[in-house]
Amino acid sequence: MGFLTTITIYNDGCDQIKKHPKEFAEKVYLACLGEFTDRGPVKGSFGLGYDANLVTVQKPRHADDHTIYVHQGNTVVEMNAWSKDCESLAKRHPDFFDSLLKQMERQVKVVK
Repeated sequence: MGFLTTITIYNDGCDQIKKHPKEFAEKVYLACLGEFTDRGPVKGSFGLGYDANLVTVQKPRHADDHTIYVHQGNTVVEMNAWSKDCESLAKRHPDFFDSLLKQMERQVKVVK
């Protein structure tokens, strides 16, 4: 098994991908190498063209390193008990973190 890298593209600036395809491909490649995620307890990002934060980058993970990403509001966050990102989010934004947990609980009930 190998590594997986999860990215989120904000559609507001997706026209920049067509305008800068080689730069986009290079930055996605660098994201897979962990280039944009070595910033302490926060996920990374990169811009393209006029859009400063077009792509949010989660750290590359080995296929055996399980985690859950939750899309809520205008963001995607990692929900993982061993994650510094998750721990930091819980401390900095407890109300938002609580809403994420409630959303996860609702989804698990529906999926079951």
